[in-house]
Amino acid sequence: MSVHLEQEVADFSDRRMRLAAAITDYAEWLDRLHGIDLERTLRLADTASSLRQDKLVVAFVAEFSRGKTELINALFFADHGQRLLPSDAGRTTMCPTELFANADEAPSLMLLPIETRRRSESLAHLKRMPIEWCRIAIDPADSRQLQESLKKLTETKAMAAVDAIELGLWNGEDPGERHQLRADGTVEVPAWRYAMVNYPHPLLQAGLTVLDTPGLNALGAEPELTLSVIPNAHAVMFMLATDTGVTRSDLEIWQKHVSRHAHYHVAILNKIDMLWDELKSDSEVQASIERQAEETARVLKLPRSQVFTVSAQKALIAKIRGDAALRVRSGIESLEYLL
Repeated sequence: MSVHLEQEVADFSDRRMRLAAAITDYAEWLDRLHGIDLERTLRLADTASSLRQDKLVVAFVAEFSRGKTELINALFFADHGQRLLPSDAGRTTMCPTELFANADEAPSLMLLPIETRRRSESLAHLKRMPIEWCRIAIDPADSRQLQESLKKLTETKAMAAVDAIELGLWNGEDPGERHQLRADGTVEVPAWRYAMVNYPHPLLQAGLTVLDTPGLNALGAEPELTLSVIPNAHAVMFMLATDTGVTRSDLEIWQKHVSRHAHYHVAILNKIDMLWDELKSDSEVQASIERQAEETARVLKLPRSQVFTVSAQKALIAKIRGDAALRVRSGIESLEYLL
């Protein structure tokens, strides 16, 4: 983790708290000198309370297997010495996952069963109903227990196709999804609808909230993510793979859920190490990466300055091993500077 990044997030949190304190002092001063009505008192108190509870939200959005989780590990949790979130081959986060720190509660993983999609309550409402969630205590000091617990994020389950259709998790009319239907009439769906990880990491404690959103199907199944959560994020990191560029599903996510909804967004071409070639010079490799970045900017209608190229996997390795040269080559430093 960049010390500079941690300090910037801490400064942001400190400015919020000082502003909230100033508003409270101002309300008391007004009341003491002039007396203020109840409505204005409540409005000022609500503003101060909102500032104290506010978080700096960074959302990571992409199709499956673009490396979002690995980049989150590299950006925020590399000094843990291992992957905090599961991102092994074939094991990807299956549900939207929110990472935050709440000192008032013990570290835990909270999982909302996928079956709650049958109900009318919003995610925001369900967050206030602890009884609906499966809670797993996590021990930040026990790396093995932490890794095993967080593997729950990758869990799937078999569900009758008719039920999956009802919950908006499978579309039998889509030729690209028909192959998922098994002989017994079931399809594989995520086991969990949403996950919340309360983890005492310095960046999270300083006021950062990280949202990992998996895949087009997950976004389409949870309208709140695109109508409320993503638009209210301070920044949206839209990830693609360097070797494939902007695919049709990537473009659909970008057009439907990011470009018209997020206030601030950038595109991140991940896996640039796939273009590293020992038979080519460094300048030739960099030229290939640059061509892909320029094409991405053209397709997404973004300034080239808002397209970043990284290797999340190499960045994570570089940080864990203390390899300064590999860290620079991975491109992670430009993203840290942006944040």
